[in-house]
Amino acid sequence: MLLLSNGWKEKDIVEALSSESLDMPIPVPPDKGGAREAFLHLLTFATLYAVLISLTYLYFRFINKLFPDPELERHLLIENFSDVRRSLAVLIITFPLFLWMSRLLLLDMKKHPEKIWSGIRRWLTYLTLFITALALIGDAVTLLFFLLEGDLSMRFILKVLTVLILAGVTFTYYFLALKAAPSKKS
Repeated sequence: MLLLSNGWKEKDIVEALSSESLDMPIPVPPDKGGAREAFLHLLTFATLYAVLISLTYLYFRFINKLFPDPELERHLLIENFSDVRRSLAVLIITFPLFLWMSRLLLLDMKKHPEKIWSGIRRWLTYLTLFITALALIGDAVTLLFFLLEGDLSMRFILKVLTVLILAGVTFTYYFLALKAAPSKKS
């Protein structure tokens, strides 16, 4: 690094160092992650998103059933449960997969603490924080809008709380996971 910053070219550095007989071991570069790590993290975060979307849909359907809207019911002549079945199927498959993949990654990071600083992990974590922050902002804007309109129903409040809880818990967990990472060695 010092030679590069003083104008040396990489080729000249390699030639100069190879011509000297240095009796020191060459350190192995740290594992920067690769295709396997990217695959594991991408699959973990994809299953997280699938779980959150399915849960949100199922909670909304449950709330709609508990607090029916007569105006909407008039337009829906036949109730279709295929979306509920699809969300349940997604949840039944992806939730255990998410838990298993998360445990696998956590055990790997415990064994190799340098993987905590993985670029793919940090990018996906920050992307998740961004998406959940947008969901929370949208939730707050929607709540305020309907509050100003004077149109707050129990059904609406429960849906706002659903998004607040699911996005809030996800945001908090991943935010704290970034904060809990040990400080990077200089």
